[in-house]
Amino acid sequence: MSADKSYVVHGAYAQCTFGTRPARLVIPASHGDYIHEQPQLNVNNFLSMTNVRPFGLCTSLSNPAVQAEMKKIEEIAPPPKQDIGWFESLFTKEEDIPLEELPPPECVAMCTPQVIAPWLDGKDDVKVGAGDALLDTCKNYCICGRGDITILHNGQRE
Repeated sequence: MSADKSYVVHGAYAQCTFGTRPARLVIPASHGDYIHEQPQLNVNNFLSMTNVRPFGLCTSLSNPAVQAEMKKIEEIAPPPKQDIGWFESLFTKEEDIPLEELPPPECVAMCTPQVIAPWLDGKDDVKVGAGDALLDTCKNYCICGRGDITILHNGQRE
């Protein structure tokens, strides 16, 4: 195996493009394969909340929880008025800014990873339990806005 790839073990860190912090990759029960006394993961260890822990807050506008937060904001905060200046306000009526010109509000909600498929690009010639070995170069996706999930640290003790 080349120097730029390594096996992933319990406690590794992953990051989602829509998450605000890294999350741990965990395995509740070992497959029986260990690296330096740490249980090794395979590509089938992708279950949300069981193997892939939350990434802090989610910023994806496709996440239903974020959409619910946006709706709450829209209900309590009226759209801003155009700033037309003091002098011009003497001669012009202040108008609402058209919604299409407003930037979308930046909202967040608690992350609940929605990973529905095994990790991609595992080491198919090395089996960990019944699945291919998980490498730190493997990727996955969260269906909330198709967040890219990558492995930041393999979890192995240095």
